[in-house]
Amino acid sequence: MKKIFITCAAILALLPSCASVLDKEDMNSISEDKVWADPTLATAFVNGLYVSIPGWDVSLADATDEATGGGSWCYGTVTPDSPIWYWPYSNIRNTNTFIQNIQDPSVCSIENEQLKSRLLAEARFIRAYLYFEMVKRYGGVPLLTKPQELTDDLMVRRNSTKECFDFIITELEACSQVLPDSYDAADEGRVTKGAAQSFLGRVLLFRASKQFNPNNNPQLWQQAYDYNKKTLDYLLAQGYALQEDYEKLFLDEMNKEVVFAIRYINPGRTHNRDAAVRPIKFSQNASGGCHPTQETVDHFPTVDGKRFTIEDIQEGQDIRDLWKNRDKRFYATIVYQESIYFNEEMELQENAENDYAYGKNVGSKTGYYSKKAIDQSLSITDAQASGTDYIDIRLAEVMLNYAEAAVEVGKNDEAFDMLKQIRKRAGIHETSTDPELKGKLYGLDPNMNQTEMREAVREERFVEFLFEQKRLWDMRRWMIYDQIMNGQGKRHALVLNKQANGDYTWYLFDRDNTPMITNQNIYFLPMKRGEMSNNPNLEQTKGWENGTFDPQAGL
Repeated sequence: MKKIFITCAAILALLPSCASVLDKEDMNSISEDKVWADPTLATAFVNGLYVSIPGWDVSLADATDEATGGGSWCYGTVTPDSPIWYWPYSNIRNTNTFIQNIQDPSVCSIENEQLKSRLLAEARFIRAYLYFEMVKRYGGVPLLTKPQELTDDLMVRRNSTKECFDFIITELEACSQVLPDSYDAADEGRVTKGAAQSFLGRVLLFRASKQFNPNNNPQLWQQAYDYNKKTLDYLLAQGYALQEDYEKLFLDEMNKEVVFAIRYINPGRTHNRDAAVRPIKFSQNASGGCHPTQETVDHFPTVDGKRFTIEDIQEGQDIRDLWKNRDKRFYATIVYQESIYFNEEMELQENAENDYAYGKNVGSKTGYYSKKAIDQSLSITDAQASGTDYIDIRLAEVMLNYAEAAVEVGKNDEAFDMLKQIRKRAGIHETSTDPELKGKLYGLDPNMNQTEMREAVREERFVEFLFEQKRLWDMRRWMIYDQIMNGQGKRHALVLNKQANGDYTWYLFDRDNTPMITNQNIYFLPMKRGEMSNNPNLEQTKGWENGTFDPQAGL
Protein backbone atom coordinates (compact mmCIF):
# COMPACT_ATOMS: atom_id res chain seq x y z
CA MET A 1 0.00 0.00 0.00
CA LYS A 2 1.30 3.43 -0.82
CA LYS A 3 0.37 4.95 2.49
CA ILE A 4 -0.54 3.55 5.85
CA PHE A 5 -3.97 4.72 6.80
CA ILE A 6 -6.35 1.96 7.56
CA THR A 7 -9.72 2.45 9.20
CA CYS A 8 -12.04 -0.27 10.39
CA ALA A 9 -14.02 0.13 7.23
CA ALA A 10 -10.89 -0.36 5.18
CA ILE A 11 -10.21 -3.79 6.66
CA LEU A 12 -12.38 -5.22 3.90
CA ALA A 13 -9.90 -4.07 1.32
CA LEU A 14 -7.14 -5.99 3.06
CA LEU A 15 -8.93 -9.31 2.97
CA PRO A 16 -8.45 -11.84 0.15
CA SER A 17 -10.40 -10.78 -2.90
CA CYS A 18 -10.97 -14.20 -4.43
CA ALA A 19 -14.13 -14.93 -2.45
CA SER A 20 -17.39 -13.24 -3.20
CA VAL A 21 -18.22 -10.20 -1.11
CA LEU A 22 -21.63 -11.77 -0.61
CA ASP A 23 -19.95 -14.59 1.30
CA LYS A 24 -18.48 -12.22 3.88
CA GLU A 25 -20.07 -11.12 7.11
CA ASP A 26 -20.58 -7.49 7.97
CA MET A 27 -17.04 -6.13 8.28
CA ASN A 28 -18.23 -3.36 10.59
CA SER A 29 -19.07 -5.94 13.22
CA ILE A 30 -15.95 -8.10 13.26
CA SER A 31 -15.67 -9.82 16.61
CA GLU A 32 -12.50 -9.08 18.54
CA ASP A 33 -11.48 -12.72 18.75
CA LYS A 34 -11.18 -12.88 14.95
CA VAL A 35 -8.61 -10.07 15.01
CA TRP A 36 -6.24 -12.20 17.08
CA ALA A 37 -6.64 -15.14 14.74
CA ASP A 38 -6.11 -13.36 11.45
CA PRO A 39 -2.73 -11.78 10.47
CA THR A 40 -4.49 -9.43 8.08
CA LEU A 41 -6.88 -8.14 10.72
CA ALA A 42 -4.11 -7.82 13.31
CA THR A 43 -2.07 -5.80 10.82
CA ALA A 44 -5.07 -3.60 10.11
CA PHE A 45 -5.45 -3.02 13.85
CA VAL A 46 -1.88 -1.68 14.04
CA ASN A 47 -2.41 0.37 10.89
CA GLY A 48 -5.25 2.11 12.70
CA LEU A 49 -2.93 2.90 15.61
CA TYR A 50 -0.67 4.93 13.32
CA VAL A 51 -3.46 7.47 12.90
CA SER A 52 -3.08 8.48 16.55
CA ILE A 53 0.36 9.98 15.88
CA PRO A 54 -0.05 13.76 15.38
CA GLY A 55 0.34 15.06 11.85
CA TRP A 56 0.09 18.50 10.26
CA ASP A 57 -0.85 21.33 12.65
CA VAL A 58 -0.81 24.84 11.18
CA SER A 59 -1.54 26.48 14.53
CA LEU A 60 1.84 25.59 16.06
CA ALA A 61 3.66 28.16 13.90
CA ASP A 62 1.29 30.90 15.04
CA ALA A 63 2.31 30.17 18.64
CA THR A 64 5.97 30.94 17.91
CA ASP A 65 8.18 33.61 16.41
CA GLU A 66 7.87 31.91 12.99
CA ALA A 67 4.55 33.47 12.02
CA THR A 68 2.03 36.01 13.12
CA GLY A 69 -0.78 34.66 15.22
CA GLY A 70 -2.01 34.34 18.74
CA GLY A 71 -3.95 32.10 21.01
CA SER A 72 -3.42 30.85 24.51
CA TRP A 73 0.26 30.03 24.04
CA CYS A 74 1.13 33.64 23.29
CA TYR A 75 -1.26 35.68 25.37
CA GLY A 76 -1.21 34.04 28.76
CA THR A 77 -4.76 32.72 28.67
CA VAL A 78 -3.91 29.13 29.58
CA THR A 79 -5.75 28.02 32.72
CA PRO A 80 -6.96 24.70 34.18
CA ASP A 81 -10.40 25.67 32.85
CA SER A 82 -8.99 26.56 29.41
CA PRO A 83 -5.89 24.40 29.07
CA ILE A 84 -3.80 23.33 26.12
CA TRP A 85 -5.02 19.79 26.35
CA TYR A 86 -3.55 16.65 24.85
CA TRP A 87 -4.60 13.48 26.65
CA PRO A 88 -4.58 10.52 24.22
CA TYR A 89 -5.42 7.79 26.69
CA SER A 90 -8.11 6.29 24.48
CA ASN A 91 -5.40 5.73 21.86
CA ILE A 92 -3.03 4.40 24.50
CA ARG A 93 -5.74 1.98 25.60
CA ASN A 94 -5.95 0.69 22.03
CA THR A 95 -2.18 0.17 21.90
CA ASN A 96 -2.25 -1.53 25.30
CA THR A 97 -5.04 -3.81 24.12
CA PHE A 98 -3.02 -4.85 21.11
CA ILE A 99 0.22 -5.28 23.07
CA GLN A 100 -1.49 -7.41 25.69
CA ASN A 101 -3.45 -9.63 23.32
CA ILE A 102 -0.81 -10.22 20.66
CA GLN A 103 1.47 -11.67 23.37
CA ASP A 104 -1.18 -13.85 25.02
CA PRO A 105 -1.21 -17.37 23.49
CA SER A 106 -4.62 -18.00 25.05
CA VAL A 107 -5.99 -15.09 22.98
CA CYS A 108 -3.78 -14.87 19.89
CA SER A 109 -3.56 -17.87 17.57
CA ILE A 110 -1.55 -16.22 14.80
CA GLU A 111 1.34 -18.53 13.97
CA ASN A 112 3.61 -16.10 12.16
CA GLU A 113 5.96 -15.23 15.04
CA GLN A 114 8.04 -12.83 12.97
CA LEU A 115 4.95 -10.82 12.04
CA LYS A 116 3.69 -10.79 15.62
CA SER A 117 7.06 -9.59 16.89
CA ARG A 118 7.20 -6.79 14.34
CA LEU A 119 3.62 -5.64 14.95
CA LEU A 120 4.27 -5.67 18.68
CA ALA A 121 7.31 -3.44 18.19
CA GLU A 122 5.27 -1.05 16.03
CA ALA A 123 2.57 -0.77 18.71
CA ARG A 124 5.15 -0.19 21.44
CA PHE A 125 6.74 2.55 19.34
CA ILE A 126 3.38 4.27 18.88
CA ARG A 127 2.64 4.06 22.60
CA ALA A 128 6.05 5.52 23.46
CA TYR A 129 5.45 8.28 20.92
CA LEU A 130 2.12 9.23 22.52
CA TYR A 131 3.61 9.26 25.99
CA PHE A 132 6.44 11.50 24.84
CA GLU A 133 3.93 13.92 23.33
CA MET A 134 2.35 14.24 26.78
CA VAL A 135 5.64 14.43 28.68
CA LYS A 136 6.95 17.33 26.61
CA ARG A 137 3.74 19.23 27.49
CA TYR A 138 3.17 18.25 31.13
CA GLY A 139 6.17 16.40 32.45
CA GLY A 140 5.12 13.29 34.35
CA VAL A 141 1.79 11.68 33.48
CA PRO A 142 0.13 8.42 34.55
CA LEU A 143 1.91 5.47 32.97
CA LEU A 144 -0.67 2.89 31.95
CA THR A 145 0.79 -0.18 30.29
CA LYS A 146 -2.29 -2.42 30.38
CA PRO A 147 -5.87 -1.69 29.30
CA GLN A 148 -7.84 -0.62 32.38
CA GLU A 149 -10.94 -2.54 33.35
CA LEU A 150 -13.90 -1.21 35.31
CA THR A 151 -12.78 -3.35 38.24
CA ASP A 152 -9.36 -1.65 38.33
CA ASP A 153 -8.48 1.35 40.49
CA LEU A 154 -9.01 4.12 37.97
CA MET A 155 -7.81 6.89 40.31
CA VAL A 156 -4.24 6.73 39.03
CA ARG A 157 -1.51 9.18 39.99
CA ARG A 158 1.01 10.93 37.80
CA ASN A 159 4.31 9.14 37.48
CA SER A 160 7.42 11.24 37.85
CA THR A 161 8.87 12.79 34.74
CA LYS A 162 11.96 10.62 35.18
CA GLU A 163 9.86 7.46 35.36
CA CYS A 164 8.11 8.46 32.15
CA PHE A 165 11.39 9.13 30.35
CA ASP A 166 12.85 5.85 31.58
CA PHE A 167 9.82 3.99 30.26
CA ILE A 168 9.86 5.73 26.88
CA ILE A 169 13.60 5.17 26.44
CA THR A 170 13.37 1.49 27.40
CA GLU A 171 10.47 0.93 25.02
CA LEU A 172 12.21 2.58 22.10
CA GLU A 173 15.43 0.68 22.74
CA ALA A 174 13.47 -2.57 22.66
CA CYS A 175 11.63 -1.58 19.47
CA SER A 176 14.81 -0.71 17.64
CA GLN A 177 16.14 -4.22 18.24
CA VAL A 178 13.16 -5.82 16.47
CA LEU A 179 12.05 -3.47 13.72
CA PRO A 180 13.41 -4.04 10.20
CA ASP A 181 15.83 -1.76 8.40
CA SER A 182 13.30 -1.20 5.64
CA TYR A 183 10.12 -2.49 4.02
CA ASP A 184 9.08 -3.32 0.52
CA ALA A 185 6.87 -0.88 -1.38
CA ALA A 186 3.66 -2.42 -0.06
CA ASP A 187 4.52 -1.48 3.54
CA GLU A 188 6.49 1.70 2.97
CA GLY A 189 5.75 4.15 5.75
CA ARG A 190 5.74 1.75 8.67
CA VAL A 191 8.17 2.53 11.47
CA THR A 192 11.64 1.14 10.84
CA LYS A 193 14.65 0.52 13.02
CA GLY A 194 16.06 3.84 11.82
CA ALA A 195 12.85 5.67 12.73
CA ALA A 196 12.80 4.18 16.23
CA GLN A 197 16.45 5.05 16.76
CA SER A 198 16.00 8.58 15.40
CA PHE A 199 12.98 9.18 17.59
CA LEU A 200 14.89 7.93 20.61
CA GLY A 201 17.67 10.34 19.68
CA ARG A 202 15.10 13.15 19.77
CA VAL A 203 13.82 11.95 23.16
CA LEU A 204 17.34 11.87 24.58
CA LEU A 205 17.99 15.38 23.27
CA PHE A 206 14.89 16.62 25.08
CA ARG A 207 15.94 14.71 28.19
CA ALA A 208 19.30 16.52 28.17
CA SER A 209 17.86 19.97 27.43
CA LYS A 210 17.20 22.58 30.12
CA GLN A 211 13.47 21.84 30.45
CA PHE A 212 14.20 18.28 31.60
CA ASN A 213 17.77 18.69 32.77
CA PRO A 214 17.63 21.73 35.07
CA ASN A 215 20.98 20.90 36.70
CA ASN A 216 22.67 20.43 33.30
CA ASN A 217 23.81 16.91 34.06
CA PRO A 218 26.66 16.29 31.55
CA GLN A 219 25.94 12.54 31.49
CA LEU A 220 22.60 13.21 29.84
CA TRP A 221 24.27 15.26 27.14
CA GLN A 222 26.85 12.52 26.62
CA GLN A 223 24.07 9.98 26.26
CA ALA A 224 22.29 12.17 23.71
CA TYR A 225 25.54 12.69 21.82
CA ASP A 226 26.50 9.02 21.73
CA TYR A 227 23.10 7.84 20.61
CA ASN A 228 22.50 10.47 17.95
CA LYS A 229 25.98 9.90 16.53
CA LYS A 230 25.36 6.14 16.40
CA THR A 231 21.97 6.70 14.77
CA LEU A 232 23.37 9.04 12.14
CA ASP A 233 26.11 6.54 11.28
CA TYR A 234 23.49 3.82 10.94
CA LEU A 235 21.21 5.92 8.71
CA LEU A 236 24.06 6.90 6.40
CA ALA A 237 25.07 3.26 6.11
CA GLN A 238 21.48 2.45 5.14
CA GLY A 239 21.59 4.93 2.25
CA TYR A 240 19.78 7.90 3.80
CA ALA A 241 21.01 11.24 2.49
CA LEU A 242 20.01 14.87 2.24
CA GLN A 243 17.53 15.44 -0.56
CA GLU A 244 19.36 17.51 -3.19
CA ASP A 245 16.37 19.72 -4.02
CA TYR A 246 15.06 21.28 -0.81
CA GLU A 247 11.91 22.51 -2.54
CA LYS A 248 10.92 18.93 -3.40
CA LEU A 249 11.59 17.66 0.11
CA PHE A 250 7.92 17.26 0.99
CA LEU A 251 6.46 16.80 -2.48
CA ASP A 252 8.81 13.99 -3.53
CA GLU A 253 7.37 11.70 -0.89
CA MET A 254 9.41 9.06 0.93
CA ASN A 255 12.64 10.33 -0.61
CA LYS A 256 16.05 9.36 0.73
CA GLU A 257 15.97 12.00 3.49
CA VAL A 258 12.68 10.82 5.01
CA VAL A 259 13.16 8.66 8.10
CA PHE A 260 9.58 8.67 9.35
CA ALA A 261 6.50 10.34 7.89
CA ILE A 262 2.85 10.63 8.87
CA ARG A 263 1.25 9.44 5.70
CA TYR A 264 -1.79 10.93 4.01
CA ILE A 265 -3.68 9.90 0.90
CA ASN A 266 -6.76 11.13 -0.90
CA PRO A 267 -9.16 9.39 -0.60
CA GLY A 268 -8.55 8.10 2.89
CA ARG A 269 -6.70 10.23 5.35
CA THR A 270 -6.38 13.86 4.23
CA HIS A 271 -5.71 17.28 5.68
CA ASN A 272 -6.59 20.87 4.77
CA ARG A 273 -3.17 22.42 5.40
CA ASP A 274 -2.76 23.31 1.73
CA ALA A 275 -6.00 25.28 1.84
CA ALA A 276 -5.17 26.90 5.18
CA VAL A 277 -1.75 28.14 4.06
CA ARG A 278 -2.49 29.19 0.48
CA PRO A 279 -3.49 32.74 -0.47
CA ILE A 280 -7.27 33.11 -0.41
CA LYS A 281 -7.35 33.44 -4.21
CA PHE A 282 -6.13 29.86 -4.49
CA SER A 283 -8.04 28.44 -1.56
CA GLN A 284 -11.59 28.05 -0.35
CA ASN A 285 -13.00 28.84 3.08
CA ALA A 286 -9.52 28.87 4.61
CA SER A 287 -6.44 31.06 4.52
CA GLY A 288 -4.05 32.86 6.77
CA GLY A 289 -1.97 30.07 8.25
CA CYS A 290 1.80 30.26 8.65
CA HIS A 291 2.22 33.87 7.52
CA PRO A 292 5.98 34.53 7.90
CA THR A 293 6.88 37.69 9.75
CA GLN A 294 9.56 40.07 8.59
CA GLU A 295 11.73 38.79 11.45
CA THR A 296 11.40 35.26 10.08
CA VAL A 297 12.44 36.38 6.61
CA ASP A 298 15.47 38.09 8.13
CA HIS A 299 16.71 34.75 9.49
CA PHE A 300 17.49 33.35 6.04
CA PRO A 301 21.15 33.81 5.11
CA THR A 302 22.38 34.97 1.74
CA VAL A 303 24.23 32.62 -0.60
CA ASP A 304 27.42 33.96 1.00
CA GLY A 305 26.13 32.90 4.40
CA LYS A 306 25.65 36.44 5.70
CA ARG A 307 22.73 37.84 7.66
CA PHE A 308 21.02 40.54 5.62
CA THR A 309 17.99 41.99 7.38
CA ILE A 310 15.56 44.76 6.69
CA GLU A 311 17.64 46.93 9.01
CA ASP A 312 20.43 46.68 6.46
CA ILE A 313 18.30 48.30 3.74
CA GLN A 314 19.68 51.79 3.24
CA GLU A 315 17.65 54.91 2.56
CA GLY A 316 16.70 54.96 -1.09
CA GLN A 317 17.65 51.29 -1.59
CA ASP A 318 15.22 49.09 -3.51
CA ILE A 319 13.29 46.89 -1.06
CA ARG A 320 13.49 44.10 -3.62
CA ASP A 321 17.15 43.72 -2.66
CA LEU A 322 15.88 42.13 0.53
CA TRP A 323 14.82 39.04 -1.39
CA LYS A 324 17.83 38.65 -3.69
CA ASN A 325 20.62 36.12 -3.33
CA ARG A 326 19.09 34.22 -0.42
CA ASP A 327 19.80 30.55 0.14
CA LYS A 328 17.62 27.95 -1.59
CA ARG A 329 15.49 27.38 1.50
CA PHE A 330 14.19 30.93 1.30
CA TYR A 331 12.80 30.49 -2.22
CA ALA A 332 11.38 27.06 -1.32
CA THR A 333 9.60 28.44 1.73
CA ILE A 334 8.75 32.14 1.35
CA VAL A 335 6.31 33.84 -1.03
CA TYR A 336 7.25 37.52 -1.34
CA GLN A 337 6.19 40.50 -3.40
CA GLU A 338 6.54 39.89 -7.16
CA SER A 339 7.62 36.27 -6.69
CA ILE A 340 5.96 33.66 -8.89
CA TYR A 341 3.45 31.44 -7.10
CA PHE A 342 0.73 29.39 -8.78
CA ASN A 343 2.18 30.69 -12.05
CA GLU A 344 1.28 34.25 -11.08
CA GLU A 345 3.28 37.24 -9.95
CA MET A 346 2.28 37.93 -6.38
CA GLU A 347 0.90 41.27 -5.25
CA LEU A 348 0.83 41.01 -1.48
CA GLN A 349 1.06 44.55 -0.25
CA GLU A 350 -2.61 45.44 -0.12
CA ASN A 351 -3.65 43.65 3.06
CA ALA A 352 -0.70 43.66 5.43
CA GLU A 353 -2.41 45.80 8.06
CA ASN A 354 -5.64 43.80 8.16
CA ASP A 355 -6.17 40.97 10.57
CA TYR A 356 -7.25 38.49 7.95
CA ALA A 357 -6.74 37.88 4.27
CA TYR A 358 -10.39 37.03 3.63
CA GLY A 359 -12.09 38.99 0.92
CA LYS A 360 -8.88 40.18 -0.68
CA ASN A 361 -7.24 39.03 -3.85
CA VAL A 362 -4.04 37.53 -2.51
CA GLY A 363 -3.39 39.90 0.37
CA SER A 364 -1.26 38.68 3.26
CA LYS A 365 -1.30 39.54 6.97
CA THR A 366 2.47 40.05 6.91
CA GLY A 367 3.33 40.77 3.31
CA TYR A 368 4.48 37.15 2.92
CA TYR A 369 3.08 33.65 2.56
CA SER A 370 4.64 30.27 3.18
CA LYS A 371 4.91 27.78 0.34
CA LYS A 372 6.74 24.92 2.09
CA ALA A 373 5.07 21.57 1.33
CA ILE A 374 2.27 23.23 -0.61
CA ASP A 375 1.25 21.26 -3.69
CA GLN A 376 0.54 23.89 -6.32
CA SER A 377 -0.91 21.25 -8.66
CA LEU A 378 -3.97 20.77 -6.43
CA SER A 379 -7.14 22.52 -7.46
CA ILE A 380 -8.88 24.87 -5.06
CA THR A 381 -11.31 22.09 -4.19
CA ASP A 382 -8.66 19.40 -3.80
CA ALA A 383 -6.58 21.64 -1.54
CA GLN A 384 -9.21 20.97 1.14
CA ALA A 385 -8.24 17.30 1.11
CA SER A 386 -4.49 17.19 0.54
CA GLY A 387 -2.56 13.94 0.65
CA THR A 388 0.89 15.47 1.21
CA ASP A 389 2.77 13.61 3.93
CA TYR A 390 4.00 15.25 7.11
CA ILE A 391 7.67 14.39 7.57
CA ASP A 392 8.06 13.84 11.26
CA ILE A 393 11.73 12.81 11.18
CA ARG A 394 14.22 13.48 8.42
CA LEU A 395 17.94 13.09 8.20
CA ALA A 396 18.61 16.80 8.65
CA GLU A 397 16.98 16.64 12.08
CA VAL A 398 19.16 13.72 13.14
CA MET A 399 22.20 15.68 11.94
CA LEU A 400 21.24 18.77 13.90
CA ASN A 401 20.26 16.74 16.97
CA TYR A 402 23.73 15.23 16.84
CA ALA A 403 25.28 18.67 16.29
CA GLU A 404 23.46 20.16 19.28
CA ALA A 405 24.60 17.38 21.58
CA ALA A 406 28.13 17.58 20.17
CA VAL A 407 28.34 21.24 21.18
CA GLU A 408 27.36 20.41 24.74
CA VAL A 409 30.04 17.71 25.10
CA GLY A 410 32.75 19.97 23.70
CA LYS A 411 32.97 18.63 20.14
CA ASN A 412 32.50 21.83 18.19
CA ASP A 413 34.30 20.44 15.16
CA GLU A 414 31.71 17.70 14.74
CA ALA A 415 28.86 20.16 15.12
CA PHE A 416 30.47 22.45 12.56
CA ASP A 417 30.71 19.60 10.06
CA MET A 418 26.94 19.07 10.31
CA LEU A 419 26.29 22.77 9.76
CA LYS A 420 28.53 22.80 6.70
CA GLN A 421 26.68 19.91 5.10
CA ILE A 422 23.26 21.39 5.68
CA ARG A 423 24.25 24.85 4.48
CA LYS A 424 25.92 23.35 1.40
CA ARG A 425 22.61 21.68 0.49
CA ALA A 426 20.96 25.06 0.94
CA GLY A 427 23.20 26.48 -1.80
CA ILE A 428 25.39 28.59 0.47
CA HIS A 429 28.88 29.11 -0.98
CA GLU A 430 31.82 27.48 0.75
CA THR A 431 33.88 30.68 0.55
CA SER A 432 33.24 34.27 -0.44
CA THR A 433 35.22 37.17 -1.85
CA ASP A 434 33.45 39.46 0.62
CA PRO A 435 36.19 40.83 2.94
CA GLU A 436 33.79 40.50 5.90
CA LEU A 437 33.69 36.75 5.30
CA LYS A 438 37.43 36.13 5.08
CA GLY A 439 38.32 32.87 6.82
CA LYS A 440 34.71 31.74 7.07
CA LEU A 441 33.23 28.56 5.61
CA TYR A 442 29.64 28.61 4.40
CA GLY A 443 29.37 31.95 6.14
CA LEU A 444 30.38 30.57 9.55
CA ASP A 445 33.47 31.02 11.65
CA PRO A 446 35.09 27.58 12.16
CA ASN A 447 36.66 28.86 15.40
CA MET A 448 33.42 29.65 17.20
CA ASN A 449 33.42 29.12 20.94
CA GLN A 450 30.81 26.89 22.59
CA THR A 451 28.29 29.69 23.12
CA GLU A 452 28.61 30.87 19.52
CA MET A 453 28.37 27.33 18.13
CA ARG A 454 25.31 26.62 20.26
CA GLU A 455 23.61 29.68 18.83
CA ALA A 456 24.66 28.75 15.29
CA VAL A 457 23.07 25.31 15.64
CA ARG A 458 19.87 26.82 17.02
CA GLU A 459 19.75 29.34 14.22
CA GLU A 460 20.19 26.60 11.63
CA ARG A 461 17.31 24.66 13.19
CA PHE A 462 15.08 27.72 12.86
CA VAL A 463 15.70 28.11 9.14
CA GLU A 464 15.94 24.44 8.21
CA PHE A 465 12.72 23.38 9.98
CA LEU A 466 10.63 26.49 9.47
CA PHE A 467 6.92 25.57 9.58
CA GLU A 468 7.71 21.91 10.28
CA GLN A 469 6.28 22.06 13.84
CA LYS A 470 9.64 21.88 15.56
CA ARG A 471 10.12 25.46 16.76
CA LEU A 472 7.58 25.55 19.59
CA TRP A 473 9.05 22.47 21.24
CA ASP A 474 12.62 23.71 20.74
CA MET A 475 11.78 27.03 22.40
CA ARG A 476 10.22 25.19 25.33
CA ARG A 477 12.99 22.64 25.88
CA TRP A 478 15.60 25.43 25.75
CA MET A 479 13.30 27.42 28.08
CA ILE A 480 13.52 30.57 25.98
CA TYR A 481 9.87 30.77 25.01
CA ASP A 482 8.85 33.46 27.46
CA GLN A 483 12.04 35.43 26.79
CA ILE A 484 11.38 35.58 23.04
CA MET A 485 7.62 35.92 23.03
CA ASN A 486 6.86 38.26 25.94
CA GLY A 487 6.35 41.94 25.26
CA GLN A 488 5.14 44.06 22.41
CA GLY A 489 6.43 44.58 18.90
CA LYS A 490 7.99 41.17 18.39
CA ARG A 491 6.47 40.21 15.05
CA HIS A 492 6.03 42.58 12.12
CA ALA A 493 4.40 42.78 8.73
CA LEU A 494 6.05 44.48 5.79
CA VAL A 495 3.66 47.04 4.33
CA LEU A 496 4.47 48.03 0.76
CA ASN A 497 3.08 50.89 -1.29
CA LYS A 498 3.72 50.72 -5.02
CA GLN A 499 4.52 54.01 -6.69
CA ALA A 500 3.72 55.10 -10.22
CA ASN A 501 7.28 54.35 -11.34
CA GLY A 502 7.04 50.79 -10.02
CA ASP A 503 9.18 51.35 -6.95
CA TYR A 504 7.94 50.76 -3.42
CA THR A 505 7.81 52.74 -0.25
CA TRP A 506 7.54 50.61 2.83
CA TYR A 507 7.24 50.47 6.59
CA LEU A 508 6.91 47.81 9.28
CA PHE A 509 3.57 47.25 10.94
CA ASP A 510 3.43 45.82 14.46
CA ARG A 511 1.34 42.67 14.28
CA ASP A 512 1.62 42.25 18.05
CA ASN A 513 -0.13 45.48 18.95
CA THR A 514 -1.59 43.51 21.85
CA PRO A 515 1.34 42.68 24.13
CA MET A 516 2.15 39.01 24.47
CA ILE A 517 2.19 37.99 28.11
CA THR A 518 3.38 34.43 28.29
CA ASN A 519 2.92 32.63 31.59
CA GLN A 520 6.38 31.65 32.84
CA ASN A 521 4.93 28.31 33.94
CA ILE A 522 4.13 27.53 30.30
CA TYR A 523 6.97 25.00 30.16
CA PHE A 524 4.81 22.52 32.06
CA LEU A 525 1.14 22.89 31.29
CA PRO A 526 -1.73 22.56 33.77
CA MET A 527 -4.02 19.59 34.21
CA LYS A 528 -7.55 20.10 33.00
CA ARG A 529 -9.94 20.87 35.84
CA GLY A 530 -12.58 18.49 34.51
CA GLU A 531 -10.05 15.66 34.35
CA MET A 532 -8.97 16.37 37.92
CA SER A 533 -12.59 16.31 39.04
CA ASN A 534 -12.93 12.83 37.54
CA ASN A 535 -9.70 11.71 39.20
CA PRO A 536 -8.91 13.40 42.56
CA ASN A 537 -5.47 11.72 42.58
CA LEU A 538 -4.42 13.65 39.47
CA GLU A 539 -2.25 16.34 41.02
CA GLN A 540 -2.20 19.81 39.50
CA THR A 541 1.10 20.94 37.99
CA LYS A 542 3.25 23.15 40.20
CA GLY A 543 2.76 26.83 39.40
CA TRP A 544 -0.89 26.44 38.45
CA GLU A 545 -3.44 27.15 41.19
CA ASN A 546 -1.29 25.91 44.07
CA GLY A 547 -0.36 22.76 42.19
CA THR A 548 1.77 20.23 44.06
CA PHE A 549 3.21 18.11 41.23
CA ASP A 550 6.75 19.24 40.36
CA PRO A 551 7.64 18.00 36.83
CA GLN A 552 11.33 18.69 37.44
CA ALA A 553 11.56 16.85 40.77
CA GLY A 554 14.23 14.19 40.62
CA LEU A 555 15.58 15.30 37.28
